[in-house]
Amino acid sequence: MEIKTADNNFSHIFPLNLVSLKEFHSRTVVMYPTEMRLVTVFCLLLSINVYSQAVLSPALLIRESDADLTKTILSISVRQSNVFEHTYKNDIDIHAHLVAVNCFLVTLHHPDVLVHMQSDPNIVFIDLHRQAKPEAVLDFVNPAYNRITRARTAFPTLRGATRNASIKELNFDPANIDIVNRSFTTTVTPMAVEQHATNMAILVGGGGNSSYRALGVAPAVRFTASDFNNLFPDNAALFTGNDIYLQNHSYGVGVEKYYGNEAFAYDQQVSQLATMVHVFSTGNMGTFQSANGPYPNLTYGNLTGTFKQAKNVLVVTAVDSMLGVNTLNSRGPAYDGRVKPELTAYGQGGTSDAAAIVSGIVTLVQEKFDVMQGVLPDASMVKSILIATADDVGPAGIDFTYGYGSVNAYKALQLISDGQWATTNLTANDEVTIPINIPAAVAQIKIAVSWTDPAATPNAPVALVHDIDSQLEFGGNTYLPWVLSHYPLVDSLTALPKRKADHLNNAEYITLDHPVPGTYTLRLTSGSLANGSQSVSLAYWMDGDALFSWDFPLASDVVEGGSSNLLVWEAQPGQTGDLHVQLNGGDWTLVAPALLLDDYFYWDAPDTLARAQLKMQIGTTEVLSEEFLISPLIKMRTAFICADSLGLSWSAVNGATGYKMYTMGTQYLTATALTSDTIQVLSTVSSPYFAVAPMYNGVEGLKSETINYTLQGANCFLNAFSVLRLSGTQIHVQVRLSSAYQVNQVTLYKTTNTMTRELATFTAQNQILFDYDDTELIPGTMMYQAEIRFTNGKTILSDIISVPIEKVGGAILYPNPVTDDSDLNILTDGESKTFIILNASGQKLYEGEIEGIESSVDIVNLPTGLYFYQLRTEGKVTDAGRFVKY
Repeated sequence: MEIKTADNNFSHIFPLNLVSLKEFHSRTVVMYPTEMRLVTVFCLLLSINVYSQAVLSPALLIRESDADLTKTILSISVRQSNVFEHTYKNDIDIHAHLVAVNCFLVTLHHPDVLVHMQSDPNIVFIDLHRQAKPEAVLDFVNPAYNRITRARTAFPTLRGATRNASIKELNFDPANIDIVNRSFTTTVTPMAVEQHATNMAILVGGGGNSSYRALGVAPAVRFTASDFNNLFPDNAALFTGNDIYLQNHSYGVGVEKYYGNEAFAYDQQVSQLATMVHVFSTGNMGTFQSANGPYPNLTYGNLTGTFKQAKNVLVVTAVDSMLGVNTLNSRGPAYDGRVKPELTAYGQGGTSDAAAIVSGIVTLVQEKFDVMQGVLPDASMVKSILIATADDVGPAGIDFTYGYGSVNAYKALQLISDGQWATTNLTANDEVTIPINIPAAVAQIKIAVSWTDPAATPNAPVALVHDIDSQLEFGGNTYLPWVLSHYPLVDSLTALPKRKADHLNNAEYITLDHPVPGTYTLRLTSGSLANGSQSVSLAYWMDGDALFSWDFPLASDVVEGGSSNLLVWEAQPGQTGDLHVQLNGGDWTLVAPALLLDDYFYWDAPDTLARAQLKMQIGTTEVLSEEFLISPLIKMRTAFICADSLGLSWSAVNGATGYKMYTMGTQYLTATALTSDTIQVLSTVSSPYFAVAPMYNGVEGLKSETINYTLQGANCFLNAFSVLRLSGTQIHVQVRLSSAYQVNQVTLYKTTNTMTRELATFTAQNQILFDYDDTELIPGTMMYQAEIRFTNGKTILSDIISVPIEKVGGAILYPNPVTDDSDLNILTDGESKTFIILNASGQKLYEGEIEGIESSVDIVNLPTGLYFYQLRTEGKVTDAGRFVKY
């Protein structure tokens, strides 16, 4: 290999293999002027692959200048902490010392310090410390897609009640009714509260109190928050001391394509704390093409943070409502070609949502495993279970967009119940065989083998340390894992996987379609192991060969009427079917013919309350769903708030046999009453939150969205009383009630010249809006008042509203006196007139046309004093008077 270098005066040619890295570095510094630093950096990058790993991260190598280096926080991993502190005590400010990973966060006193650090044998790696940012907002959830609804039906007692989860970004709102009284603080809980963090907590384990859509995956889990301003993992003692073994990370920093200090730290923590699971979002920079590092100028390999390059964490992408990965989603591979992301989940708002969904599923997997085995599963076991049970989506097999597939919560929990998992241990140059019995009628077996790999050295060209190889054997045949090409060209990165030995990933994936029944052998082999031995987790799942089966809806599910609902099923590939629906045992109606069953289907459910059943007809075979309920989402409102009572109401639902009322308890909505009416009157309340659900022959429909009755704008029946002058001859009076409950009549009163009379009386008849036009205008002040009379004889009086009425052809001026802070307002009968202002000497100071009932004149330029005015109609003075400005 040969490198040509040049400056303004001469050229140098020398073979790279004759120059040591240290000599090469010193010679480039000497022979190049400052403006050629980028060429030097390029040469250093080339030399890294031949001799050693670079001390500087790629992010530091490509910086444009040293100008802001002293204002930038650097992350520096070292071999001996005390030596580092002593060596640079006068050159740096230390912001944090991360003892667990021998890493310091520092700022430099001078840019030259970085030059000295690069040749310091005590320093392992130097990186930039970046600012994290959230990557999504909560938009819409779909628990059917990842079979969360089916898991709830099959495992109703699994709710995460024994688990604690950490949300790492900023703090969530602990008072939010979907997570209230289920959180605790630690020493790393941030003070700042952010809606994004609250949304992530709700996705993981919301209680479904505000809406049925806010029911999280693990609705009984307890929460705590951690600050993502620390991009390194929290201290292991904090996790173990608070029984936290799951942390969600729905944030990123920017595209980083290397194994940095944070990746090292997360891998090391999971190696030391085997049951700790970290779940990351891939990021939302899928359209970003970096010219630097691996996969240059491609929309691949753009994960947002070096911490997502770690081997022992889970990285998750999202499908949106179209059930495809959005182009904004970051995608793999990892910097060294490993499969990233590992998993896919529904996330309409982006990959943040999907990560939170997977975190919730991990919580249930941990709980299920603990219930059955009395111990928590290793992070590698969780990974194996989720990969083995993932549904293939996107291109056939594994890929760098969807990973190993879409998480299936039901299958993951069922796998644990069926005991289709194992752990084993290999020493160096070892071999272990594990028998797997495959029965008849299996369409596909999926096997996932994974292990918690020791942390690699920061900036290692390949992250894998312990290379465990797997293969499945039966009847003289050998089936190797599926491996992707990571060559940096689009056609290579999008190519279908091939069976071959995997020497990159610490997760290996073997599938076999329509296997012959029998006992198969899974063979695991190891080479040299840096730690002497390696624990390995494996899990397998067998899909049956049933033609078709329903996953959503099931009997326990309620489908929202008048809304589009995703129907989810399992089907053999390449089939088509006709979808039918039946309501209340009636005739079957064709919904959609010739559906391709490789895809799911959005069904516009009728806006009704009814028992329903679906039928998929495939050829001559009919597969019926379980009978389920369709329910419209009704709306509750505050009818009235009085001193002695509260009224809540909702619209009647056709077919409802009653309604169930809910109010907020300590942590969840609790049922308070059954009623056949559409209004509920309460004399005392313990919570401001209420919801209602229709009942259909003992089956409960969807709860309404929960309201806070104090924020509904309702008063004690009289919501609004208004009196508005529309013209010179008409005043409009309006009464608006919040409810007509037990209202008998509404009466309007008018007072003029101290005489009060009844203006109009209305019989309520469930009416809440009453209008009256008064055309008898009497000069002076007219006063209006409304009275509400109830069936029990009680009454409510409105406030009195006064309306000034000018004499015929005249005007009323206000305020009078007037100041510079206010315009002079002129009230007339609305006919076109001329308004004139005169001073005490009769000099005209202002003349202008006024139209409409109320006009105004800016008098800011008038000095203080007494003024006269005239009102002229068609040239004749119809009114005159005076006003004072002070």
